[in-house]
Formats: sequence, structure tokens, C-alpha cells
Amino acid sequence: MRRIESELDMTPMVDVTFLLLIFFMVTASFSLQRALETPHPNSDLASNTVVIPETLAESLRLHVAQDGSFLLMADDWQKELVGKQSLVSELVSAKRIEPNSVELKIQVESEARLQSLVDAMDAATIAGFDRYQLTETDAEFI
Repeated sequence: MRRIESELDMTPMVDVTFLLLIFFMVTASFSLQRALETPHPNSDLASNTVVIPETLAESLRLHVAQDGSFLLMADDWQKELVGKQSLVSELVSAKRIEPNSVELKIQVESEARLQSLVDAMDAATIAGFDRYQLTETDAEFI
């Protein structure tokens, strides 16, 4: 009498292998994210921004609040904005109104989310600002 050899079912092992592969692929993609390196205002590191004297060009100021809202200010007006799209449109119109303003000063609260800062920098680039100055503020803007 011949003994029937039992075969090993490979399906569960293949399923587990694929689950592990997907898990490691997803977790490995998080390590590829890059951070924005900005020197702390009190550090001894040199700044790579070009400083334009106030007499040569007017500047627009953009305050990024902790809650993700933006406050765009010029010498004689200011507008509170919510969302990246409204910020882009206001920066484009401000660039049209103030053609001499070639610099944008971005003030970010220290507790603001990084996404809000990236949205502000991206909106400035889309609006056509060639350079901008980035500073960090500790207190909420009043």
C-alpha cells in the first residue's frame, strides 16, 4: 500500500510575503520626504538671501498664522486670506498694483504648520516673486 504524500499549500505564504512587501514599500516611502532647512535667526550661519534696502524697493509682507491663515500687508493696505488659491490670486494682483515691490517678506509663527509655510512659498513662486525673505516670529500677529 502506497502512502499519499501531503503537499504543502504555498498560497498563505505568498499572501504574507506580498503583505510584507507592500508594508515595507509604504514605510520606506516616508523616509524619502525632505525637510526645509532654514537657519535659526539666532544662529551664526550665514544667510544666503540678498538684502534690498528699504529705499530702493517697497516690500510686501505675508504673515503665516498658526491656524493656517495668511495676512498680506503693504504700506497702505492689508488683507486676511484663507487658502492657497486666494493667496496666489492676491499676490498676483498685489504684484500688479505694486510693480516696484520685488521682495516678499514672509513671517511665520513658530507654531505654524510646515504645510502653511510651503503653501506661502509656493504661492510666492507662482505669483512671480523672484526672491523672498523668510523670518520666524514667536508671538501671534496682532
